[in-house]
Amino acid sequence: MPKITILLSTYNGEKYLKEQLDSLFIQTYKNIEIIVRDDGSSDKTLEMLKFYDIKLLFSDGNIGIKKSFETLLLYAYENSDAEYFM
Repeated sequence: MPKITILLSTYNGEKYLKEQLDSLFIQTYKNIEIIVRDDGSSDKTLEMLKFYDIKLLFSDGNIGIKKSFETLLLYAYENSDAEYFM
């Protein structure tokens, strides 16, 4: 069963974040890891993320969606042994 790394880039996402992560964790496919990069959220996003079994990358400021996800993807490529990224 190949490992899958799921990448999430967040910024002030507390409204939908719990629903999104809960949905990922109830999937029948269990060989996953989730890496989340927060882009300096000012809401309760970081507090929520700490309750999940994820790898969390922090940022002091918002660098924008494209740069944030590029940073996340590069981190995952260099630090994950997964066969697939989503």
